[in-house]
Order: sequence, then C-alpha cells, then structure tokens
Amino acid sequence: MSKSKKHKERVLKTNQNDRAKKLPLKSILFMVIVIAIFGSALYLIISKSASLDPVDKDAIKMTITMAGFEPNVIRAKAGQPVTINLINPDNSHHTDGGGVHNFILESGGLGKVNITVQPESQDVFTFTPTLAGEYHWYCDSCCGGRENPNMHGTLIVA
Repeated sequence: MSKSKKHKERVLKTNQNDRAKKLPLKSILFMVIVIAIFGSALYLIISKSASLDPVDKDAIKMTITMAGFEPNVIRAKAGQPVTINLINPDNSHHTDGGGVHNFILESGGLGKVNITVQPESQDVFTFTPTLAGEYHWYCDSCCGGRENPNMHGTLIVA
C-alpha cells in the first residue's frame, strides 16, 4: 500500500472519529432545546390557567365557553345585589367570534346588563334585580349567539 493511500485512510478515520464525537454533542444540544421548548410551553399553559382563577372570591364564579355558561342558573332575592365574576377561558383563535363572549340580560326591573369578556380574561360586575320572576340571559357574540340554546342561562329572583 502506498504512503499516500495510508495517509488518506488515516485522515478518513480521523474525520470519522471527529464526526462520531460531534454526534453525541448535537444530540445533547437537540434534547436540551426540545426540553426548553416544552418546558416553556408548559409554564405558559399553567400560568395562563392560574390567571383565570376568579379575581373576586365572594362573587358568583361563572365560566363562559363555546359550550355555554356554567352555572346556567342563578338564584337571587329581589333588592339584593348580585355580583358575578365572568371568566372566559377561550382563546382568540376561535373562528366564530374570535373567542369573545358576552352576558346580556334584558329584563323587567334590571334595565339592560351587557358585559363583554375578551378571550382568556374575566370581568366582575354587579346588578340588583328589583322584581321577582324568571329572567333569561344569553351570549350574542359568537357560537350562534342568541339562537344557540347552550348560550343561555336563567336568573330566578324570589
């Protein structure tokens, strides 16, 4: 075997050894990046969920999603204030209404309550029913709006 052929083989083996040493480093770097990305995503999900805890612990916690209101029945006494902490966990990527929801209550003795809650946010509001009876609220910003039977609720005033 000639000297130049031996030299080429030695250089080839050295290059292969260098590549073999670099491969684990690339794999480790790749895994670190993947873990960092998933860790960041998990942090954002958890922190966003925690931010949707009710801001007013004494208010009635009400969640509005594309599936409707929860709870969808509230009981109150005439002349007593009703405070609702309306929480919208939906995000802005919904194609129907952009994730915006509202609470509209148009009933005797109340005037009109019309509260809009942006995606992934909440609002606290108070109203005072003055007349006994059953009143219906609805969301009219998305999901079929007022026509969707899931997007309704009932206020029962005694």
